[in-house]
Amino acid sequence: MSRSALPRLVLRADGNPRIGLGHVMRLLALADMLGPDFRTVFVIQEPSAELQQLLTAAVDEVVDMTPQPAAGEPAWLAQHVLQPHDILILDGYGFEYSYQQEVRPHVARLVCLDDLHSFPSAADLVINPAGGVLAADYELRQPGARLLSGPAYAPLRPAYMAAAATAAERPAAAPDTILICLGGADPAQQTQRVAEALLALAPVRQVHAVVGSAYQGWDTLQQWAADQPRLLLHRNLAAADMVALMQLCGAAVCAPSTVSYEYCAAGGGLLFTQPLADNQRGIDRFLREQGLALPYHSAANVLTSGEAARVADRMRQAQRRHFDGRVAERLRQAFAELVSAEPPAEQGAVVTPAARSAPAATDGLTTRRATADDARLYFDWANDPAVRQNAVQTEPIEWEGHRGWFARRLADADAYLYVLEQDGTPVGQVRIEFEAERPAAPGLIDYSVDAAWRGRGLGTALLHQALRQLRQDRAGDWTVVGQVKPQNQASARVFERLGFQRQPAAWLHGQPYDVFLRTAAAFGRPL
Repeated sequence: MSRSALPRLVLRADGNPRIGLGHVMRLLALADMLGPDFRTVFVIQEPSAELQQLLTAAVDEVVDMTPQPAAGEPAWLAQHVLQPHDILILDGYGFEYSYQQEVRPHVARLVCLDDLHSFPSAADLVINPAGGVLAADYELRQPGARLLSGPAYAPLRPAYMAAAATAAERPAAAPDTILICLGGADPAQQTQRVAEALLALAPVRQVHAVVGSAYQGWDTLQQWAADQPRLLLHRNLAAADMVALMQLCGAAVCAPSTVSYEYCAAGGGLLFTQPLADNQRGIDRFLREQGLALPYHSAANVLTSGEAARVADRMRQAQRRHFDGRVAERLRQAFAELVSAEPPAEQGAVVTPAARSAPAATDGLTTRRATADDARLYFDWANDPAVRQNAVQTEPIEWEGHRGWFARRLADADAYLYVLEQDGTPVGQVRIEFEAERPAAPGLIDYSVDAAWRGRGLGTALLHQALRQLRQDRAGDWTVVGQVKPQNQASARVFERLGFQRQPAAWLHGQPYDVFLRTAAAFGRPL
């Protein structure tokens, strides 16, 4: 198919080289990921010559919007750019609900990249790079709207995605070499202050400070740096050069924004975050809660403690679980579903809770027992960042250990390992383990859906199918139980839909878990 025949993706960022450049770069990363499937059109006001050149090289068409207030944009876009079959993607803080309402009648689908969730949304799809965000945190007014959140869906440029995919193959850099990157413009002018504080620490061997072309204090920073032999300055680095620099630095001080995600993906290490704006609070909270970063105010204590290398190694392992280099695969699948989905209901239509949560059609869904040939499939599913995040043991699983464990489970008569396939394609697994020593004890359920198939209601369908198969495979009366971390509300809803009864919370490894039980008597009725 020629590119002119591809569906159009129209990208509008509320940013320019002086402010909001991160929005532009995020959309460029998304355009690169989706470029094989869409013709990309980027709309921007007054780009600099450097940015114009970057955009022209990255997308199929650049539209220079006539300067005007945000209130006039929807009408201008409708008149000069938008077409009925377009997917329009907005990334910025000025695209509030009224703006979205005005543009969406002129396109087939509306997508918003958002990390504030501070106003209602009229989008069909919302992408929030911050983890720990639920659909309940948004007021999603478009019937059937979906939320994709966390690093698994965070658009990063190709150089970072390639680095993430091979991170485990590279030796780790020592935390005595530190990167500082507080955004391309660093409007608060914090770079020199942070560099000065780090250079005052004896264990610090080298500091690399990176700013963008819009940084206003470059001459002053250069003059000061001339007397700092352990400081090297960098300005306006290309992505490949930035990746190479990040891989030299075993520690970093970054704004909790895309640059922190880029550092984690490039190889990671001892990351300290310094929020510079309110919109960075969500990512900052997620990075710290998941053990991916520490607050900047702790940098001096950690770097001089003698434990820096150990903390860096632990943090690097956590970062690799979340940044696996497969974002493009997930987003291409999500946008393919967006294109092929039924047209949304009319504005104002009433959508019942049951309709919102109804599982996807599963006419081609089949269940089979796992075999030795499925060891690698189970291994890849188990090491998916979202799966590890919700597991009791969150550390990554090593192949040799997994291979032995998988063989033992296949040989265990009280372990039931199922692979679920949609029209012959593996889409998820369900594992139910009973204890031979305690036959009356509930069988423990573990299930997961392949990342490319999430968001379709398949979790409910997979578990439903597996439990029906278990009825045939295991005789007698038995009970099954699911244990779910409180933040994993999607799994909690799966168990509730299937008639499981919520039990008192259980504590595992110092964390509370929601418990869902289905008794033998309940299995006398249809699921």
